[in-house]
Amino acid sequence: MIAAPIAYCEADNQLVAAFDALARGDKAPGYWADDILAGLKTRVKAYYITAQSSRCCYCDRHQGTENHRSWDVEHIADRSKYPWFMFTPKNLAAACPDCNVAKSDKEALVTAGRKTYPADSAGFRLVHPHFDSFADHILRLDLVYIPKTKKGKYTIIACDLLRFAEKYIAWENSAADTRFEAEVNAAFQHSGAAGLAAVAEAIAKLPKSTD
Repeated sequence: MIAAPIAYCEADNQLVAAFDALARGDKAPGYWADDILAGLKTRVKAYYITAQSSRCCYCDRHQGTENHRSWDVEHIADRSKYPWFMFTPKNLAAACPDCNVAKSDKEALVTAGRKTYPADSAGFRLVHPHFDSFADHILRLDLVYIPKTKKGKYTIIACDLLRFAEKYIAWENSAADTRFEAEVNAAFQHSGAAGLAAVAEAIAKLPKSTD
C-alpha cells in the first residue's frame, strides 16, 4: 500500500489548479499528452516508483529498474472515462506496461460515472494501491495469483495476472502437457489449508521468478 500520495510542487500545483478550474465538460482526457505536462509526469512517475519500492501497483512484481521507460503512470479511474480525476493524487500510481495495457479503461469505480473521488476502499472494484493491502485480497505464490476477495478476483482478471503462469505453461511445456493445470484444478477441489497446501505443491514445480 502506498503510504502517502504525491504532493505537487508549486509549478505543478499551478497547472493542476488551472485544469481543475475548467468546467467538467472542458476537461479533455487528451490534455495528459500536452508537452507542458512533461515535467509533472516525470515527477509523478519518479515519486510512485519510489513509494511503491519499484513494485507494480497491480501485479506486485518488482520491476528491477527505475528506468522510466519500463513504467507507466497509471490512472486508477481511467482518464478517458474520468478526466476530472486526471490529477487527483490518489488516482495515480506506477504500473508495469503489461498491467497498464491489460487494465486499459476497465471500470474501477463501484459507482460508475461518479463525480467525486471515493474516500476509501469501498468505492473501488479493484485492489486500490492507496487504500488496500495487496496481500489482503490476493495470495501470490510466485507465478500464480489466487483471489481472496471479490476485489482480488476482479483485479486478477482486469489486469490479466494469470499471464505469468500461462506464459510458463505455453513456453516450457508442450501443448499436450496439462499436468500443472490439472494439478491446480484438482487442488481447488480441496478447501482451507488443505487446498492451499495442494496448490503450493503444484506451484513448487514451476521455475522460480527472479523478483
